[in-house]
Amino acid sequence: MEPRLDAWGVYVHVPFCPRRCTYCDFAIAVGKSAEERERYVQAVLGEWQTEKLPAGEPLAVYLGGGTPSMLSPAQVEQILQAIRLRSGGLGVEVTLEVNPETVDPERLRGFRRAGVTRISIGAQALQDHHLAAMHRGHRAADVALTVTWARAAGFDSISVDAIYGWPGQTLGEWQETVRGIVAINPDHLSLYQLQVEPATALSRMMKAQILQPVDLDLTADMADWAESYLIAEGYDRYEISSYARPGHSGQLNRLYWTMNAYVAVGMGAHSFNGTRRWWNVRAFPEYLARISAGHDPEDGAESLPREAQMREYAWLGLRTVQGFSRSRFYDRFGQDPIEAFLPVWLNLNQNGLLAWNTDRIWLQPRGLDLANQVMAALIDAAVMPPVSPLASSLRRANLER
Repeated sequence: MEPRLDAWGVYVHVPFCPRRCTYCDFAIAVGKSAEERERYVQAVLGEWQTEKLPAGEPLAVYLGGGTPSMLSPAQVEQILQAIRLRSGGLGVEVTLEVNPETVDPERLRGFRRAGVTRISIGAQALQDHHLAAMHRGHRAADVALTVTWARAAGFDSISVDAIYGWPGQTLGEWQETVRGIVAINPDHLSLYQLQVEPATALSRMMKAQILQPVDLDLTADMADWAESYLIAEGYDRYEISSYARPGHSGQLNRLYWTMNAYVAVGMGAHSFNGTRRWWNVRAFPEYLARISAGHDPEDGAESLPREAQMREYAWLGLRTVQGFSRSRFYDRFGQDPIEAFLPVWLNLNQNGLLAWNTDRIWLQPRGLDLANQVMAALIDAAVMPPVSPLASSLRRANLER
């Protein structure tokens, strides 16, 4: 079930990290002092006070990074209290991203008391040699310990992240990682296929042939095995990269996939109001300087015309396993999505990638495997002009026989 059209969320970017992972190209800040972290928190609070907010309280709040668990519980509480005071609430879910090396039982209890309801643990792998190659600061055994501490602290919704397709990773190691994560019983898993971003240490090592890419057929086997195993273990695949126990799908993710509004604060943070997307400066000193001087930290923006919104809504909606609602698309754009992209749908359907009925459009299993191909077809697709209500109803009746 999609969120209401007027539902919105909050994202707070916390850039601090003990070190930069070899695959990371996020806006982060390494080696900052306690005083610098406090200055950043005050800057975020200042930016939040100037943001224009949608009506009502947010559906969800997400503190991501970086490593948000490098903040103190008191700082997290201060941020959440500011959000609550201006928006009237925190919604149904408050997530904090956590790295195992940065938490202990007392710190996790503090985050829970501060108002965090869900934590997302960056495990990435359960082999110490792969963690070392990723430049992670924890060991495989620390992941289970973190989950144990989090349960004792009162968290009843825990997510764990892992990466597949890492150079040198075998299918057996991937199976060991997924089985090991399931054994500690998280409520949600995010399984990401490795993306080699240009300006990363990983990219440089690949170009120097220090590391070799994993064969694409092997990564496909990893993804297929994980899906079968997790479904058998009682997890639902609700999005291309995400699996959850019933009632534990990520709420902010739901807003992303339906192009709902979200307000984001912090360096490098991206916001969206339904028609316009904008983002902040990525550099730590510049972000602090702009906020301190009372200037807007915005670094760029784009306005999406109606046709661009329609294309983006369609390909984002197809990231979810259930696809997207035709009636919700119509309520937003005044046009049936089948009519809007008819040649694309017919081509994808004939190739066994996509299906639809009177209510929804979704990817077939083969389409999920070839999701990038589907997205590429939609990104540049022409939007068909609306037709008369009679012609539209006749076309739909013919397509849905």
